[in-house]
Amino acid sequence: MNFNEITQFKELFVSPYIFAYLSICLLNSVLLLFAMSKFLLAFQQSRYKVKPYLKWINSRNNGYMMRLGLLCLLAFMFFCVLAMTFSSVVGTFAASFVGFASYILFSVIYINTERHVNVKLNLKITRRLVRLCITYFILIFVVSFGVVTLSNFLAYIIKKDVFTILMYSLFCVSPLVAPFVLMIANYINYPIENAISKHYVQITKSVLNKANIIKIGITGSYGKTTVKKVLDTILSQKYRVLSTPESYNTPMGISITVKNLDSTHDVFIAEMGARNRGDIADLTEIVKPHYAVLTGVNSQHLESFRTEENIKETKFELFEHLSKNGKGFFSSDNSGSLELYEKFNGEKYLAGIDGNSFVTAKNVKVDENGVTFDLCIADNEEVKCSTTLLGKHNISNICLASAVAYKIGLTPKEIGEGINRLKSVSHRLEIVRNNKDITIIDDSYNSNEDGATAALEVLKEFSGRKIVLTPGLIELGKRENIANYEFGKKLALVSDKVIIIGKHNAEMLIKGLFEMGKTGKDVMFAKNLQKGNDLLNEIMEKGDVILFENDLPDTYN
Repeated sequence: MNFNEITQFKELFVSPYIFAYLSICLLNSVLLLFAMSKFLLAFQQSRYKVKPYLKWINSRNNGYMMRLGLLCLLAFMFFCVLAMTFSSVVGTFAASFVGFASYILFSVIYINTERHVNVKLNLKITRRLVRLCITYFILIFVVSFGVVTLSNFLAYIIKKDVFTILMYSLFCVSPLVAPFVLMIANYINYPIENAISKHYVQITKSVLNKANIIKIGITGSYGKTTVKKVLDTILSQKYRVLSTPESYNTPMGISITVKNLDSTHDVFIAEMGARNRGDIADLTEIVKPHYAVLTGVNSQHLESFRTEENIKETKFELFEHLSKNGKGFFSSDNSGSLELYEKFNGEKYLAGIDGNSFVTAKNVKVDENGVTFDLCIADNEEVKCSTTLLGKHNISNICLASAVAYKIGLTPKEIGEGINRLKSVSHRLEIVRNNKDITIIDDSYNSNEDGATAALEVLKEFSGRKIVLTPGLIELGKRENIANYEFGKKLALVSDKVIIIGKHNAEMLIKGLFEMGKTGKDVMFAKNLQKGNDLLNEIMEKGDVILFENDLPDTYN
């Protein structure tokens, strides 16, 4: 085609040209769908929230965006070389299609490279993800056709051979646009997703309202999953219990769990998480619990809550929306929990290591094999208990769960038998031993200030050289730097070697470690967890005790 001979722009959109345009648009849409796999993962880990997704995209040293930029640069350079080389053979217009082949080649190379980038959590193929991908694919196709139209229009106006040869090189920029198109697709789908969520929530509400069961809600800045597992185990001595699995602590998580509720269940336990004001109120409205449990309040998720007062008020939403004659249970070992205990006007109980509580513990013995203690209930009943759960802080969790179980109707003996059956919760101070006489303490579930301190207290109980792998603490807002600095100082007092994972908190951790006397021989840095494990394998010796403290999601790497 010679653009100098075209008199009307519409001449560019006739068969067979239109078929060629649609083909390259379709091919580009397919390529950019596969190219976005890691961006889809980041979006999923951000709970399909635009703000954290954008923060990840704009974060310094985002390897995914850097590689995407490199793809665009290389594709453009080779596009120019290929198109110019073949222009004299196939003509100026067809040369641009030939150049497009270099874009295809580098896109395929990029997709194959990204497939081999290690991730901690694989992309979960859910119905929501499929709907998002369909909308994204349609948008990318529209954008691609827009690029074709714009390129043709500019070539028609400019009528320069060099521009005609390179006009479809605009496609080389489209990979950098794709992450933002994904965000737009999410916005478009929001009304549908919101309607679907409300539909499932309404079904869940109806099922729970009709069910003749005891309903329990558990919230707190930390320890929710552990208290839930402990309470589930204890109550299972007498009742059939259904509880939300793992960290299913959102409306959809509860809705998915309630699908398994049947007439044989006596108790439903819902873990309730929050990142914003009103989140707990929404969950409580769904469950309408008879018993409310608060594990503790600290600065976790301060980044999204903005103030500690907002965190407290959000946790208190559980107690404000309790069903009539509902009972509240508060940890006596946390100042924030005690503050909310005083605020609550309903029937309420304190539980924890503090001796003035409704349920407490005495004669506590903690070692590397677990804890033994006497559980004291209502000042007049005691039962001897032992558990392989590690750390003094877990006694506080057990006391809290035991208080709920006692008020529901279990005897101290039944509670004690349940405590003796407790097993460690996955990735929460879970002991893993190998055949090289090396002890691994897996505390890799996302950590907080209290949890990290408790983990170091557990580590102190072990003999042998102590090695800690950690990326530090996150989602603490303005407190994050000082919290990691203080954590570094605590690490220095307990550990012999520290491997810091990733750059996110490295500077403040190292500052705290060095201030307490550690040197470059004691502190090592690894770009990611895989590199950290490689370092660990180089320095491990028989008898070592290794603590994995926190494991950041992929959006922090």
